[in-house]
Amino acid sequence: MHPLAARRARAHLTDCVGYLGVAAALVPTGILVATTTDLGTRQWYGHLVSAIPPAIATMIAARAESGPRRATWGKRRQGLEVAEADGAPLTLGRALARNTAKLFVPWQLGHTVAVGAAWGGFEDRDPLTLTASVAVYAVIGLYAWTTLRGSGRGVHDLVADSRVAALAPGPVGAPSPS
Repeated sequence: MHPLAARRARAHLTDCVGYLGVAAALVPTGILVATTTDLGTRQWYGHLVSAIPPAIATMIAARAESGPRRATWGKRRQGLEVAEADGAPLTLGRALARNTAKLFVPWQLGHTVAVGAAWGGFEDRDPLTLTASVAVYAVIGLYAWTTLRGSGRGVHDLVADSRVAALAPGPVGAPSPS
């Protein structure tokens, strides 16, 4: 296993708490729209609306990783930073590509399965629901394999030509020096 794998996993799980907060904050708006319009009766609406929380989370993470601290909240707590492969600061474009691959794609694949299942996609053998079901497990497996093995660079790092590195030696979970 890559030496930073455990710290990266803890950082990601810490960040996910914040991303869940984004999703929870949007629940009242979703309930209001679903109960006051007829949009809640349309499957395409579920697919569209389910993309909003991961899109927001993707933007938050991209801004954090391309900003002066070069890390999300979770990475800072684990003493990690993100940079281009050569060590240069990550541009917003690369950070957006990285987090689209890391957050938006797997999260939205999961939403696609959930929305399809809610609308009877498995019973109806809906191709989108079935394809997304297979794809979500393939993506999770691929991401875990590439992040835990070898250089520790996940698919998202390969897409953006980025790397995650430790800021300074010290105890795991130590805050970053900034």
